[in-house]
Amino acid sequence: MSVSRVRDIVNTTTTSSPSTPVPPPPPTLAAFDNFTVGAIRRHIHIKFFEKQHFTLRVIAADLKTAGIILEDTSDTTVWRIMHTMGFQYRLSQRKMYVRRESMDVVCRRIGALRALQRHREEGRKVVYVDETWFTTRMGHSREWVDTTQAPFNTTYSRQLPPGEGERFVVVAAGTDEGFVDGSYLCYPAKTNQGDYHGEMNGELFMRWLTTQLLPSLPEPSVLVLDNAPYNSQLTEESRCPTTATRKADLIRWLEQHNISIPPAATRPELLFLCQQNRPQPQYKIDNTIRMWGHDVIRLPPGHPELNAIEQVWGFMKRYVRSTLQRFTRTELRATLDGARQLAHKDVWAGAVQHSRKYEEEYWKTDNIHESVEPIIINIASDDEDDDIFLDSDCE
Repeated sequence: MSVSRVRDIVNTTTTSSPSTPVPPPPPTLAAFDNFTVGAIRRHIHIKFFEKQHFTLRVIAADLKTAGIILEDTSDTTVWRIMHTMGFQYRLSQRKMYVRRESMDVVCRRIGALRALQRHREEGRKVVYVDETWFTTRMGHSREWVDTTQAPFNTTYSRQLPPGEGERFVVVAAGTDEGFVDGSYLCYPAKTNQGDYHGEMNGELFMRWLTTQLLPSLPEPSVLVLDNAPYNSQLTEESRCPTTATRKADLIRWLEQHNISIPPAATRPELLFLCQQNRPQPQYKIDNTIRMWGHDVIRLPPGHPELNAIEQVWGFMKRYVRSTLQRFTRTELRATLDGARQLAHKDVWAGAVQHSRKYEEEYWKTDNIHESVEPIIINIASDDEDDDIFLDSDCE
């Protein structure tokens, strides 16, 4: 071996950086023995039997605590192992639709956004009002299932009783500081079928509003409402005849509003004339709220994202679905109390911030501009050297 060859070998050995170790391949099902695989499956089946809802992070932590897998096992490895074993996190089918907005809905949304901004600039507290429902058999739309088992086996997934069970209706109001004190109302529904709006009527909502919510608002506030039937009852002055109104009542309504009636007018013509002169809607709930010194903002139809309390309902429902194990009325009532306690100020602040992000997006997509004071330009000038060009001069 020549001297130059030895020199090259020495230089290469002393100057080269240490080789980077190659990371080991991710563990697969073959890396675990049959005992470990069986322990993982039995651990998940026990959760199915106990009707516990769990996520990937929860099952990974439980397996580490039980000593089934090592502490340094990542969640990705657990996910890969579970999928290799036949477990899947499935999503139930849902009906998708695309909402086509009419010009009336867009205009109502713009009006609501401007009113919200105006009231915030005036320093008014925004109070979000809504109602929702909970049942004794609430479940998640996505849950882990063992595809190696038959769907009718108890080891296939967490077994839930069929049907919806007993229903509870909850109505409340809140701000970015949490639930308004004394506004939370929870009561069992009389029926378990149909929309939960059928369990709330105008009389009950008015009683809750005047006895629980409005007395708890010490400062002038603005209440954000949806367009549910029970809080959208019109006053007698703003009611307009409908297709079920008799012809004599149509004539009487037109005469009361001093509207001239064409001679020999038919019933369709009278109804069309009433629709043309329809008064602006006035709601009993709105008048009551204004009598207490507050104001009302009604959201356009199909815009729950602008009502921050909808996010709070979602938070509480996720907690109830994950916690509820005994599907009884007593258990649901206790779980609801726990969910209400967890919906503290931070949860409400995040919900309000989420809704305000939607407001900002609508301000951009609807191309809403701030009102600008008119600028008056005096085109009359004593200086004959001033050249004034108008748009019409360039045509």
